[in-house]
Formats: sequence, C-alpha cells, structure tokens
Amino acid sequence: MKKLIFIIFSMVCIEVPAQDPKFSQYFASPLTLNPALIGYFDGYYRLALNTRRQWANVGDPYSTTSISGEYKFNDEYYYDGIFSVGANLLFDESFNKALKTNVVNIGFSYYRFFDADHKVKFGLAPQISYVAKSLDLNALTFASQFVDGVFDPSRPNYLESDRNGVSYLDVNIGTNLALAFENFNLAVGYSLFHLTSPQESFEDHYLSKVPLRQTATLSFQYLSNDLIDVNVSGHYMKQRKNDDTILGTVFGFKPTYDSKLKLNLGLWHKFNENSFFPYFGFDISNYSFGINHTLSSNKINKIQPKTFELSFIMRDKRYTKFKNTCKF
Repeated sequence: MKKLIFIIFSMVCIEVPAQDPKFSQYFASPLTLNPALIGYFDGYYRLALNTRRQWANVGDPYSTTSISGEYKFNDEYYYDGIFSVGANLLFDESFNKALKTNVVNIGFSYYRFFDADHKVKFGLAPQISYVAKSLDLNALTFASQFVDGVFDPSRPNYLESDRNGVSYLDVNIGTNLALAFENFNLAVGYSLFHLTSPQESFEDHYLSKVPLRQTATLSFQYLSNDLIDVNVSGHYMKQRKNDDTILGTVFGFKPTYDSKLKLNLGLWHKFNENSFFPYFGFDISNYSFGINHTLSSNKINKIQPKTFELSFIMRDKRYTKFKNTCKF
C-alpha cells in the first residue's frame, strides 16, 4: 500500500510539473529561455540574477532562482562574427521543499555578421545541462501523522522510495536572428531543450522521459528618441501538453538626455492562464533592477495566489560592434 502511495506521488512530482521552471521576467534568465541568447547583449559581459516565489501566500511557496554569466571573446581575429560563452545555475524547490532541482547549464554561441555595420546577425548555440534532483520524503506530511488534530512529526509517513536522488546530462540548442537599425531592433529566436530525452524517476517500476521543450521568442524595440523607448516581447513555449503564450510591452523613460537613470514600466499577459504581470524596473548606468507581481484569475480554496519575482542584471557596454540589442 505504501509503495502504491509513493508511486502515485512520484507521478505527481514528475507528470504534473513536467514543465521546466519558468520566469515572468524571462529576459533576466536568458540561458534558460534560449541558448542562442548567450552573447546577445550590448557589451563584453552580462551577469543576471532572477528569483521567483510562486504562490507565496498559499502554504509553502514554490521557489526558483536563476544565476547566469556571459562573456564575449575578443574579436581581434573574428571579422565576420563573434564567439561568446555562458553559464547558468538554476535552483528550484517545490512540495514543501521535498523536491529540489539543481541545474547547471554551460554553452557557447557564435553570431555571424552579414553586413559591415553588423546590423544583421544570426546566432547558433549548443548547450549542455547537468540536472540533479533530490526527494526528501521526511518533508512530506500525511494524515497518519496527525493525532487528535495535532501534527506529530515523530510519527512516520509510511513512504519509501528506491532512490532519493536522480541526475543526468542533457543537450539543448538555440538559434536567434537579430536586426539592428537606427530607430528599431528586432530579434526572433527558436530553441529546443532536452534533445536526449533523459529519464528521471525515483521509482524503478515507473520510468518517465523528460519531454522535449520548444520555445519561440520575439523581441522588438522602437527608439522614438533618446528619452523614450518602446519594447514589445513575447514567447511561445510548448512542452508535452502544456502550452504557454506570453506577450507584453515595456516603456522606458529617461528624465533628461544626460541622465543615467531610466524608468521601465510594463505589462505582460499570459494567455493560457489569463494572468497579467505588471512590471516596474529601472536602469542606473550598467545596472538594471526589476520587480513584478502576477495577477491571476485562478483561485485556490478562494485564495488569490500571489507570485513575486525580482531581477538584477549588470551589463558592460564597452563592446561597440554588437550594439542595439533588444533588452526585453
């Protein structure tokens, strides 16, 4: 009986959250969205941090954090293109921290320039991932641990598994076509994750393959003048039977022409969940900060779940041959 309970729980752990961790501020976790976004930024290097607390007011929240860094190699010998390398660390906790996922992504990109001014460029990027998942059954609670309505952590939950951890290597790939002109920039990307279809399970009698994830991205930036810019971005993500479509706009405002401060106000809409992501951020010199709160029409036990997300990005802007990239 307890084996059956655990198998059911394993199916819930794997099948229900069969999607990869996601971010509302996906631009602050570029390597988990599309490996070809490695190197797609103004400057020599970029550091990004994004942390998400999902359902923060409903029980123990889901928590996801992404940390990434990228660097462009010196282009002294590359007249028609540029190589970049990037690494990402992803930490995810769910089910009262019983299920933990740690991911290391390492990849490189090559962008080919198709004109002398580098206005048209195409990027291709492979990526290798190492995934480690752990399951702590002691962090789970069941009815057998409640006595007269009082929770007793010393009582067993009668669960056991064949293993408490799984790990595997995986391969991802991405492409990105970017256009940069005087008043507007455009980028269109496509990526595939989990090309090796790895298996992950905590139970020998139940094996599940990680489903392929396809992601299409679109970014557009219009520069009306040195004080105002308009950014339209979105992506479509499909993994097994789960489809996500997100589209939104961010307006950037500078108070004066010489100011190093820029305010960013925006809103995204997630169509499949009918939810909205109001966004507020600001740039100071090479640093960007952002925060958003999810407004969802779905309720859990008459409670409106709250999801928050914070981001920080640092860009070096000295590299002059790869300019005018879309920021969102």
